[in-house]
Amino acid sequence: MRIFRTAEFSISNFEEFLNLFIEDFQNVHFLMSDGIMLDFRKIFPEAMLQRIMVQRILTCYQLQKILMDSGENPHYISATSSVMESWPSRIIESIHDIMKIKAYYRGTVIFFNVVGNGGVFEKYLGRRILPAGIPGWR
Repeated sequence: MRIFRTAEFSISNFEEFLNLFIEDFQNVHFLMSDGIMLDFRKIFPEAMLQRIMVQRILTCYQLQKILMDSGENPHYISATSSVMESWPSRIIESIHDIMKIKAYYRGTVIFFNVVGNGGVFEKYLGRRILPAGIPGWR
């Protein structure tokens, strides 16, 4: 499990994630909050698009449920700090616990990209902004 913060969403971070894991798994999950806009049809070839399971995160409760119900395929979650500021702290703690359980006990690869200010995730990040590129890989 990797939690990292970037000033803005970078497609290159997601592409690096795909390069690391798409060959070993049938599908990958890409979950994104409001404030992150992409046109996947222009970025990725059709064959790749069929392997990326994209879902918009509308509420913190929806993210909880997706994490609990989804399988062991890798997850790339990108959420803006401004959206997460409206989430109750007990739910954020629950989401963090669910991610830890999936990562440590079920072996699920999870990358959580906080976009913008760290906000509620500062205690997990230690007040650091990470540069472009996925931290800790390569």
